[in-house]
Amino acid sequence: MIGYVIGDADMLTGFRLVGVEGTEANTVNEAKQALNQILSRSDIAIIIISEDFTTESSIRAQIDKIRQERLTPIIVELPGSKSPANGIKLSDTISKILGTKM
Repeated sequence: MIGYVIGDADMLTGFRLVGVEGTEANTVNEAKQALNQILSRSDIAIIIISEDFTTESSIRAQIDKIRQERLTPIIVELPGSKSPANGIKLSDTISKILGTKM
């Protein structure tokens, strides 16, 4: 089981440096398409998605439905490079999630 990231280029770079694959998305529609495609993979245990996309109602409804109906994948929302992170650096969050120092 592996993780997968859906986010902007900056977010993807951090995760790719530690071996996590992903899809770059610049719009909510691109994020939704990536989410739909990745849900068909049985080897994905966790999907990390940028909060830049998850505030839009249609993708929010889709994520909520997935969380209610499926045990896996777990969907984690992280602040994107354009989102306020309440003073927490994205690299620190990634390191904490993956258990590795970036």
